[in-house]
Amino acid sequence: MATQPPIRLWFQLLSAEGGMTDSIAATQRTCDLAASPGTTVEVRGTRNGALGDQYKIFLHYDVREVVDNGLKVRAEKTHDAFVIANSLDPALVELREMLDVPVLSFMEVACFTACQMGDTFGLLLVNDRFTPHYADIVHHYGLTSRLTGMEPVRYDNIRRLNEAFTDEKIGADLMEQLLEACSRLIERGAEVIIPTGPLSALLALRGVFQIDGVPILNSYGLLVKAAEVAVAMHRMTGVAVSRKRRYQSPPDELIRQCAQVRGIDSMLKG
Repeated sequence: MATQPPIRLWFQLLSAEGGMTDSIAATQRTCDLAASPGTTVEVRGTRNGALGDQYKIFLHYDVREVVDNGLKVRAEKTHDAFVIANSLDPALVELREMLDVPVLSFMEVACFTACQMGDTFGLLLVNDRFTPHYADIVHHYGLTSRLTGMEPVRYDNIRRLNEAFTDEKIGADLMEQLLEACSRLIERGAEVIIPTGPLSALLALRGVFQIDGVPILNSYGLLVKAAEVAVAMHRMTGVAVSRKRRYQSPPDELIRQCAQVRGIDSMLKG
């Protein structure tokens, strides 16, 4: 059997690299456990993100940094796929317009995988303010009828989640909240549960993958495996995305003009 070439994945969180180091490290461990031999997963955060991305105004500034990172990958041709590992799917359309490698997103992969495992699914949220955002995302996917509910834990300050990976008391308290929220989702009819954000890493690293017969997705690990498949199919067919309508790329001349006017060198292919 021929040896497969190595795979290099850019795995983009919104967690601040200077403020959520333990959460990022936990995500890296989760991804490394999922990755096949020969796959390198580079978990990246942002400079100042996750201050409150449950609010659109703050998320707006993080999206620009995700776009910049995607353009860097495009220009330097350094990675085989770009994985948007934030569950709000920031910059998904923008990067699919521009990148020729597969661009995967947390919620898209998780929701459609959940639909393969059960007839209904529920979401575990960091806090209740995220509820309308996820409702919009699921509606866009055409899966509203299969979403039975969303249950939050109590973290209005998202950066406090970082402490759950190093402080045993905080971690135990969060796990208790998570298990209670899972039970509420199961009572509401969820046949599969999708944990969002760092909640996924915490559950996966503690080996919690089902409750009462209901699967709890290892969301980050699932993203790694989905990206490996997408890269394999891209190598096999040369195709990564449709260029009709939604993900149609801007003309090269327009890209050059925009790069010049806005001073964005990374928008140009290397």
